[in-house]
Amino acid sequence: MSFRHSIYHSPTSRSLSSPFRLAVLQNPRRHVRTVIPYNPNLPRPTFKHSTSPFIEPSLPPGFTFYDNHNDYPVIPVPDLSKMYQDPRTPPPLPRTSVFHYLFPPKRKGEHLRYYPEPDPRVIAYIDGLTGRELYRHHIPVQAMWLATGLARLGLKRGDVMGLFGMNSLDWIEGCMGGQALNLIVSPINYAYTPEEVLYQLMDSGAKAIMVQPDLVPVLEKALALAPPEYTLPESRILLLCQYDDKPAGTPYKCLQEIWDKQRVPRQLQGMEEKETAYLCYSSGTTGRAKGVETSHHNITSQIQAVNMSYEPLGVNDRVLGILPFGHIYGLTLLCHQPMTRGSPVVVLPKFDVETVLRTIQNYRITWALVVPPMLIALINSPLWDKYDLSSLKGVQTGAAPCSAELIAAFEGKFPKVKVRVGYGQPAKYVSQCTVTQGYGLTETSPVTHVMTIKEGLEHRGKIGRIIPTMQARIVDPDTGEDMPTGERGELWLRGTSVMKGYWRNPEATNNAFAPGGWFKTGDIATVDEQGYFAIVDRVKELIKYKGYQVPPAELEALLLTHPKVADVGVIGVYSESQATELPRAYIVPQGGLDAVKPAARAALAKEISDWVTGKVSGHKKLRGGVVFLDAIPKSPSGKILRKVLRDQAKQEQEDEVKKSRESKL
Repeated sequence: MSFRHSIYHSPTSRSLSSPFRLAVLQNPRRHVRTVIPYNPNLPRPTFKHSTSPFIEPSLPPGFTFYDNHNDYPVIPVPDLSKMYQDPRTPPPLPRTSVFHYLFPPKRKGEHLRYYPEPDPRVIAYIDGLTGRELYRHHIPVQAMWLATGLARLGLKRGDVMGLFGMNSLDWIEGCMGGQALNLIVSPINYAYTPEEVLYQLMDSGAKAIMVQPDLVPVLEKALALAPPEYTLPESRILLLCQYDDKPAGTPYKCLQEIWDKQRVPRQLQGMEEKETAYLCYSSGTTGRAKGVETSHHNITSQIQAVNMSYEPLGVNDRVLGILPFGHIYGLTLLCHQPMTRGSPVVVLPKFDVETVLRTIQNYRITWALVVPPMLIALINSPLWDKYDLSSLKGVQTGAAPCSAELIAAFEGKFPKVKVRVGYGQPAKYVSQCTVTQGYGLTETSPVTHVMTIKEGLEHRGKIGRIIPTMQARIVDPDTGEDMPTGERGELWLRGTSVMKGYWRNPEATNNAFAPGGWFKTGDIATVDEQGYFAIVDRVKELIKYKGYQVPPAELEALLLTHPKVADVGVIGVYSESQATELPRAYIVPQGGLDAVKPAARAALAKEISDWVTGKVSGHKKLRGGVVFLDAIPKSPSGKILRKVLRDQAKQEQEDEVKKSRESKL
């Protein structure tokens, strides 16, 4: 195999470190393009040819990789590791803020060729409960009015503004107004307690907040707990509601009351793509939540890559907006990406089974983004057959593992249709609605892996391939050495969507990255010969039973197939007598906890435990027992809060010890 070697004069080479000339090495078979600094005094670079979906570059000392589409160094030191990446070259990445990317004064050049700007007259958002509509061309106008009003309150570029509320059209308007002024928008989970709200406000240094009227009491309690050094002026507390819906007697203004239609802020110039756009807080399952700095470039490059990798939405599609906008999953893929495709989003404030089913029927929803617990609730609902769901053609799930059995159960609720999966392939019958998985994190803005519908039909249980703007490695978490294809290891990621770092937390930022700019996800993954990844478990959540590793997600996926199990969470409980962790399952029975009488719970626990024993290897048995709950604690994104379960297990052990001591007295 021969490779072309030529000199490429970059039009942006002035911003690169010397030398200005770049050598381009291109594999004509795979269409993979790697740009490296050119130096005539060094030997010519070579590629080790491989037909597998990863690239193994062999570089002489002193060479540095650069991303094709921006000037940021991607690999600061020679790196000979395996890198998995999409062979497709992504379109040119934008150099502007999120707001001016979504609403450019006039889109020019390459971006128009790749992604034509949607018709500004299309509906962008629909309130699924009231029917209120928000047109695309209204959003930037109202955002500029709001931005000018915020500036008159004393807010300026780079200030942090909290956004505290459920999904709504007002949430969208407030968010875009903050972006028009280049504020750092920090979404706050609407389920937070006053203490948690105060922590985020103080940690982020928020100078203003937009709040849903129903959540004002929570905010006021939070501010009442604040120390004297932190204050939030009344004028900077704004209500996320329409003027006509403003509660009587409230001292706070709504967004419309601070609009300034006389002036608009000038378009900010210079390097705004590197500035922080959003400050989302991680779930904090292992401690205090950390603010994740997501730049404008993180978001815009993410949208470009997702549009290229996933089925393109269109004006005839309608997207279900049920994921929390305050979570990065909903923030990027519901508040931003559909606007670039002209696809209306039907917004619902929170998940309710009947409301979701009715919305799919009434608004003819074609695409839905969900988390696995939502799929479980929909599958088990007796209301399913009451509604016409024939418009739904695709469901994307993420944020938590979704087993192949759960996907099959959901798809089995729909009629079969005849399709031809590939050219020259025989036609086959598949579900009218296909469930595909994706993967991402708050730290990666969020998507790093996606699957098309065709791939979803062929690769059950996988999270898909890496998106074009990202690179991945599978490494041994203890040694950092790359694992062979098919072997388990920690997933490391690098690319344009990876966060700037943790807000005001350099220690956590340094711990999150490996040399070479690789972000350590903490997830155990595998990758096959075709480049399809699968998430196995979390590094910190692996149960260590006598030296053997037991993935909780594997046991959870198995238990969810039991007919008497509605939901489950598995953790390891430490046994002092055996000096090891034992797998324990916390289970929600079908029909709820009350459906199983207390006298029958011991027998059901033994039945489930014996059933698992017959299906797993010896070290994966539920030696820690089976405990029944009325609900599994989960984060808003659907992740199991194992820390809560571990705390409960610890309390149970302490109670047992106390009871044992009392019985001996």
